[in-house]
Amino acid sequence: MKISPNFSDDNYVQLTFENEEDWQKAIDMMEDRIDGRFLKLIDRIKGEEYSGFAVLALDCLLIETLQQFKEGVTETPYGQNKEYFINFLTKTSFNQYFDEYLARKFYQHVRNGILHQAETKEGTTIRITSSLPLVSKDGRSLIINRAKFHEELCNVFYQYLADLREGKDTDLRINFKNKMDHICRIGD
Repeated sequence: MKISPNFSDDNYVQLTFENEEDWQKAIDMMEDRIDGRFLKLIDRIKGEEYSGFAVLALDCLLIETLQQFKEGVTETPYGQNKEYFINFLTKTSFNQYFDEYLARKFYQHVRNGILHQAETKEGTTIRITSSLPLVSKDGRSLIINRAKFHEELCNVFYQYLADLREGKDTDLRINFKNKMDHICRIGD
């Protein structure tokens, strides 16, 4: 089974994780998976007029995926989507833009709106104007600069990869391996 454009589950299953080289190969596979299934696709469409919803929909899926990797879970536990999403926006470099209140509003207005109703809620808008901040409040609504949001998400992803590659956070690596094991059907 293909787990990314360039790797199959067989490539992953062959790793023993008894040496640093295997860890780096596994991280390469995860990077290829995220790059091939999310980032390259976003790069292809982000210049299209009216692509903001599609870009943010993929970004929201990626946020949940990355949080699952960080937590080491096979899927977001039932009823914890909001908590996972808020944690991601308030405990990564997104925390310079989102406090818990704004993260909750983003989850409700953007993530839930786009993924469940194909619209934002409460008048929240998605813009690409370069002069706008990543997120701003407009009464009860939010204004999201989707280009800056996506750029910051890429920054978070690449920092996560760097932390994995460095290997100092053992729990981060164990959680990463748990998620990859699930993807590759190890232990099922």
